[in-house]
This record gives sequence, C-alpha cells and structure tokens, in this order.
Amino acid sequence: MPVAEAQRTSCFSILDIPIAVTSDVAGALDLVDETYAAFRLEPSERATSAPPLALALRRCGDTSLLVTDASGAQHRPPTESEAALCLLDRIVHAVLAELTARGCDAIHAGAVVHRGRATIIAGASGRGKTTLTLGLVARGLGLLSDEFAVVEPGSGRILPYRRSVHVRPGTPELIPALSFVADLPRHELGGGTEWSVEPAALERELPGCLGAAAPLGAVLLLDGPPEPGAEPVLTPIAGAVAAMELLRGTWSASRDFPGALRRIGRLLGGVACARLRAGALEPTLDAVIAWSEGADGG
Repeated sequence: MPVAEAQRTSCFSILDIPIAVTSDVAGALDLVDETYAAFRLEPSERATSAPPLALALRRCGDTSLLVTDASGAQHRPPTESEAALCLLDRIVHAVLAELTARGCDAIHAGAVVHRGRATIIAGASGRGKTTLTLGLVARGLGLLSDEFAVVEPGSGRILPYRRSVHVRPGTPELIPALSFVADLPRHELGGGTEWSVEPAALERELPGCLGAAAPLGAVLLLDGPPEPGAEPVLTPIAGAVAAMELLRGTWSASRDFPGALRRIGRLLGGVACARLRAGALEPTLDAVIAWSEGADGG
C-alpha cells in the first residue's frame, strides 16, 4: 500500500529548463531531490525563473498511484518502486523534449573532458559505460555526465549535465576512490540496487573532477560487455559509422531523423572515433587515455 506523507514540491532548473515536481508518496520526492540535487532551486530563486514544467506523483484512494507528466498525460504504475521510476523517466522525457525544442541534441552516453577536449562514451546498458566514465574521472579527467552528452547548438560543445551519478554494486571495488559510497543509502529500483552520488560529493572526494563545457575530441563506442580476462582492444572507425551508432541513442532523431543526422554528422567532422572492447578496468583506462591523447596530438 502506498505510504502517505504531506504533499511537497521541489523545483529545479535543469540546463535552464524550470521543472516543478510534486508528490505525497513517501520517499519519492527524496529520490528526485537526490538525483537532481545539483539543479535544485532554493525558494528565493523560484520567483525569478520562468513558469516550470509541472510533474506529479500522487496517491489516488488507498492503493492506487498516479503519475502526471509535463504534457498532462497520466500513468498508473502498480507499485511505489515502479511509480518512482516512472516519475524519474517522465522528468527525463520532459527535459529531452525541451532540449530538442531548443535545438540541443542529447546523446545517451557518458562524457568526460581531457586536456580541454570532450570524449563521448556510448554503449548499451550493461556494457560498463558508467564504470568506465567514473574510472576515467578517478584518473583525473573531468566529468560532464554519465547519462547524456548534451550538444550545445551552434558551438557544438558538450555541456555538463550534472545529474547525480547512479553507481551499482561492484563499481566501488573496481574504483577505490568511490569507496565512500558505502556510507550512502542504497535504492532498490528496477529490480536492482544502486547509490545516487551527488556531484558535490564526488567533488569533495575528487577535487576538480567536474569538467567544464568543451568541444568534442573523440567518440568511443563500447563493443560488448567488459571482458576482465582479456586485453582491451581499440579499433578506429569512420565518423559516419560512429554517427549512425550515436543516432540510436539521440532522442531528437526520433522526431527529426534527417535533421539529427546532419547535426551529428557535422559534430563528428574531424573527430577521432573508435570501438572499444574493454578488458580489465585499469589496462582499459590506460588504453583509452593513451588513445585520446594521441587523438588530440598529445
């Protein structure tokens, strides 16, 4: 049965997109607050922002739950856990729709900065994208995002997207710098468990780890899940091949494929692209950093 609490509203400015989220289901808004902590607006800041996109998760009667998204559409998840996931998913969709309307492409990928150039790390779920991204950050690269590489219109720079990083069990054992997450609460979501690590917490443990917007220098496509017993293999590929792969994870491509294809094609002009079959983490990090430095002429 859903647990009641007083209705609360949290407000955020996610890449200058104002969003208000309301809930009276215990714990749901806390999860949203943790995930979007870096974008949270204080009450004194809310009056100066544009009218927000409004989303809500509310109880209906004793047992049912209702998620209302930014378009007004309604969803009825059967459990609190699924309702929280639905609410988070609807926030993502609201942000992506607004970014697309503003001419931004958001590519489902990790992104880091090294020597003033961004590297996009793309791959299907389960291929180690977040672990590789965080491993590079622990090595001194700057974190832009582990969820979306957001392309700034006109300049083509990859923008920071400061959603909290979702860390799964096993990752802190591979990256000792993340051992502090063991002291954070874990969330049971989507049949798994994970920690939600705010950017400020990462910055405390790894000073200087949050990267600034940067032009794109390289694209890595993860080729299958990591093989810890094998050596990493980096295989250069044509930019056109990388563009088609990135389009699979570019939300705007579902609305305007020809336009997205043109933009991503231009973005990858002169950019080094490769497939990566990851091995054990540390040799893989060595290989990626050496390759990105070579790609930059360093």
